[in-house]
Amino acid sequence: MNDGIPPPIPITFEPRLIQPPLALKQTSAFSHGDIYIFDIVANSNNLIVSASNHEIKLYNPATFAIKNILKFHTDTITQIKAHGDNILMSSSKDGSVAVWDLRADAGPVQVFKTPAKDPLLSFDLNSSEQILAAGSELVEYDANIHFFDARSNTSAIVKTYSESHSDDITNIKFHPTNPARLMTGSVDGLICQFDLTDMDEEEGLMVVSNTGASINRIGYFGPNAEYIYCLSHMETLSLWNSEDADAIHNFGDIRGVSNPAMGLTLDYGIDCQYEPESGRLFLLAGSNEGNINILHVKADSLQLCQVLSGGHSEIVRSTFWDSKRGILYSGGEDAKLGLWNSDPITTATSPLTASASSRHSSPLQLKSESKSSRSSPY
Repeated sequence: MNDGIPPPIPITFEPRLIQPPLALKQTSAFSHGDIYIFDIVANSNNLIVSASNHEIKLYNPATFAIKNILKFHTDTITQIKAHGDNILMSSSKDGSVAVWDLRADAGPVQVFKTPAKDPLLSFDLNSSEQILAAGSELVEYDANIHFFDARSNTSAIVKTYSESHSDDITNIKFHPTNPARLMTGSVDGLICQFDLTDMDEEEGLMVVSNTGASINRIGYFGPNAEYIYCLSHMETLSLWNSEDADAIHNFGDIRGVSNPAMGLTLDYGIDCQYEPESGRLFLLAGSNEGNINILHVKADSLQLCQVLSGGHSEIVRSTFWDSKRGILYSGGEDAKLGLWNSDPITTATSPLTASASSRHSSPLQLKSESKSSRSSPY
């Protein structure tokens, strides 16, 4: 008996999924001292970085030259998200979500505020850009999901859900194409999915998945966003069906795949990223020494694609990977920004040669143990 402990995660080496390989092009110091980077997003015009000093910096994405510094928030900035080339949104523990026009030098063009300044940890805007949802820390007995009319000139709250979660709401994710579908994740270990058609919390709660661990990151993946990945604060990875809350596979503690022979040290998960063109889900994970590991997530195993080393000396908190252009930005607790890109002339820096791979990889094929007839996501 294994007492419910998942078996060791099978790990193989498959560098051909990232070709040409990524190589370090440039690093830049965000600041000096104890200030470190929280979050990174990018668009065609800007590399946007939030930090522990409550500032947001805009950089030229090619040269790392500073273009602007955005100052508004008075407490920890918890998330930033870019919408198109000109709009940025940021949430903070000061109880606000700020909307910025990146073409202007002034402050936010709009601010949504929570009652009693509920500290916000997460937010998202739905696909129709009509509803803004923001998740709070646990305040006394309530962890709230606040809803705002994103088209309104006021910051009045349209609705608040307070019964679904019992601890900090760390993740808010709208479905990429269905504007009425919302997913939330919390320190209480629950992934809740809502239908916001009539905005009633009890009636709108569709399915609940109990992951059994405090949730760090969640996201939709699959061609129709019919699957969910979940990274926990205990560094576990699990995959779920979004329609019926069924668990597809629990990988357990991803730190167990550390493999000196592969040059792989994995101490924590950063996030996952789904690539629609290839139908592949990738895990980005780091080492305490500053390495970034890119792994392909298969149905019940992982494949190491590349280890990015030399850019950071401490924990990497955030990455932004544009696989189409072969560019990855990274930011860490060493207050450094890293730019990695694919150079066709560069040879692979992975610890094993391409010939070490036993077979070429195919996209992840998922099957529920209880419903084997379910179609694969790709």
